[in-house]
Amino acid sequence: MATRTTKTERRWRRIVEKWRSSGLLAREFAAQQKISPGTLYWWSSRLGKKAAARGPDSPVATMPKLLPVEIVDEAPHLSQPLPAALEIVLPHGEVIRVPPGADLTHFRRVVAALRGGLA
Repeated sequence: MATRTTKTERRWRRIVEKWRSSGLLAREFAAQQKISPGTLYWWSSRLGKKAAARGPDSPVATMPKLLPVEIVDEAPHLSQPLPAALEIVLPHGEVIRVPPGADLTHFRRVVAALRGGLA
């Protein structure tokens, strides 16, 4: 069954894709675009759910669930300040925010649970 895509949905699909490829936090991207971060999250979630419902060939379904990261004991000296928090957006639009100084043991348990493993 074909679904109808509205102009509004196409517009927000482009905005959400631009946000995800920007590397910016949602609130930073939203401020640049003069849009509400809440609206950005809502459309990200809605579009992710619609794509997942379409089946395994949808762009969201083919995205990796988690990307590899490297955790280092000492942060390199940067000329720019670090962001206030780490923000992880999952393929279906869910967002995990990790505040600075978060307990990494707890975070590892969350990641393990998301992978379907034992915490």
